Amino acid sequence: MQSLHAGLGQALADFHREHPGVTVRLRQAPGGDVPQTLRDGILDLAVVALDTPHLRGLTTRLLTKEEMVLVTAPTTGSPPSGQPVTLAETARLPLVDFPRGWAIRHEVDKAFRSASLERATTFEVNDVLTAVDLVRHGLGVCIMPQSLAARFPELPVRPFTAHAPAWTVRVVHPRGDLPPAVAALLRRIRVNDPARRREPAPRRS
Repeated sequence: MQSLHAGLGQALADFHREHPGVTVRLRQAPGGDVPQTLRDGILDLAVVALDTPHLRGLTTRLLTKEEMVLVTAPTTGSPPSGQPVTLAETARLPLVDFPRGWAIRHEVDKAFRSASLERATTFEVNDVLTAVDLVRHGLGVCIMPQSLAARFPELPVRPFTAHAPAWTVRVVHPRGDLPPAVAALLRRIRVNDPARRREPAPRRS
């Protein structure tokens, strides 16, 4: 993902203190690349924005699910923060989008298709800070998860009336018994997840 999932930084710090002899290597990649790297043994564990609980040969566990919101500039005369907005209204605004292949873009595209709406991307950027900077200067608006928008409290956010893009984060790993270090890290990630939402049991496919 373009930023650490909420609670993951603390989970990694706690794990490092508990197991100082274990080295954790972290890499970021588009969500679509993650399943195959897990199957190939390149990764041991992934925290990924993923809308499906079923992946061939992999076990998935739900961490969080939330609706995305529209992030706008703090300008005089703009609708107040919290006032609902429609996707049709959003489609008429200059949009700051992320590249195709990124999870946020995938879910936003899907929401507009579900509402039978077309939109034009004014800006396409590959990092959150650039997107926020464009919004802050009044050049466009951006759709992102609530938890990510909360990191920029100076920017007003507006919920969608319907067809809100969903943001689902899962932890994914190969099926079968996990190496002890990976199992310990998985436990720490789940303990530190702020939403504390769990699926009743791992889903396997």
